[in-house]
Amino acid sequence: MIQESFKNRALIRFPRLNFLKLKGLQNLIGFCHEDYTVEFPVLMILEIENCPELKGFIHNSTRKDTPTDGVLFNNKVIFPTLEKIKISHLRKVKRIWHNQLHTNSFSMLKELIVQECDVLLNIFPPFCLRVFQRLEKLIVTDCASLEEVFQLQVQGLDVEETYVVESRLRELNLIRLPKLEHVWTKYCKGNISFSSLKQVCIEECWGLKTLFPFSIAKDLQQLETLTIQNCGLEEIVSKNVEGSNEQEIWFAFNQLSILNLWDLPYLTCFYPGMHRTTWPALTKLIISECGRIKIFGHEESQIEHSLFLIDKVITATLFFSA
Repeated sequence: MIQESFKNRALIRFPRLNFLKLKGLQNLIGFCHEDYTVEFPVLMILEIENCPELKGFIHNSTRKDTPTDGVLFNNKVIFPTLEKIKISHLRKVKRIWHNQLHTNSFSMLKELIVQECDVLLNIFPPFCLRVFQRLEKLIVTDCASLEEVFQLQVQGLDVEETYVVESRLRELNLIRLPKLEHVWTKYCKGNISFSSLKQVCIEECWGLKTLFPFSIAKDLQQLETLTIQNCGLEEIVSKNVEGSNEQEIWFAFNQLSILNLWDLPYLTCFYPGMHRTTWPALTKLIISECGRIKIFGHEESQIEHSLFLIDKVITATLFFSA
């Protein structure tokens, strides 16, 4: 550990530490006092587990109700090489990231795992999405209060209008999140892309009514596996608000080989409007306990409530579970 002056504030540096794990520290409220900036120039993996009193990685124990109270990471911690974060059983953490982060932090993050953080409200706040463009794997489970994953709107401002984000996210798993209402809040207008997604698994999210905003669903040509089960979903893709007068909408899932839809009692349609879908690589289809959705339809029928057109899926090898 090295301590030195840094912009009128003491800097604490751990120049060789590449793995840090904090586990089972029942009385820990913070790693470092807010009078310091702390830097981990070569840290690759950070795990924080079962620290129920932790209020923030940088925390002031002498004051209450500060702006960063309950925020795990702020701009006084520097992680230039961090690739993996795992946090679990943090009972005081309401947000993972502060709106202002150090310019050299988190840009290399590839994997984030969040488990059993009961008061956590969202995963990625506005204005931070560009920082996490290299993220490839996101797993969030058993967070009782989580309402949204990617927050794109705050106080009437559409954050997606301010910059372009090309996410590298490949795997998304959201499991047992009873209050989850949005994976992506509202809808985005094309400036934010998740076209690298390959695997999506959503389980036991009964507050979730729709999964993909229209502008994200239209670019999922790399998606290979989609599993949705035990959820309150009413539609998989939300209505296109802009350009809603288009006569025909196409969704191309050119790489999707496995589609699993289990116990979705409120699901009525794939997309609430006239549309067509292509599934040339589909080899396994499992649909169970989805009594409201029409699975197969004819081209001349009202296809907005049909998952497949018969003449478009006859070349696929499908497994169907009623």
